[in-house]
Amino acid sequence: MGSVFLRHMLIARGLGLVIGQVVIAAGALAAVALSPPLRGDMLLLPLWPDAPTARLALAQDARLVAAGPGGGMVVRGERDALFWPLLRAGIVTIAAPSLICGGPAS
Repeated sequence: MGSVFLRHMLIARGLGLVIGQVVIAAGALAAVALSPPLRGDMLLLPLWPDAPTARLALAQDARLVAAGPGGGMVVRGERDALFWPLLRAGIVTIAAPSLICGGPAS
């Protein structure tokens, strides 16, 4: 009886490890897919509604392209100029995939 319980515990532990690896792999793929490009179209997502998204993007020489989902906006600019200054202000910069933003991403 004890060996059957032990066998089931080992199977459950192995299944947990496989599920953990799948979750880590899916997270890594999502991070790569949503990482902003070096330059081009990016989606700016404010973490709170009153974040000065447009003002900060324009201050970093980005061009406003379109309104984005979730109160965000699509801009065209340089990742190095946009990412950290906007993140400090509570605005997340991700890639602008056409599936989410409704237009061709560059």
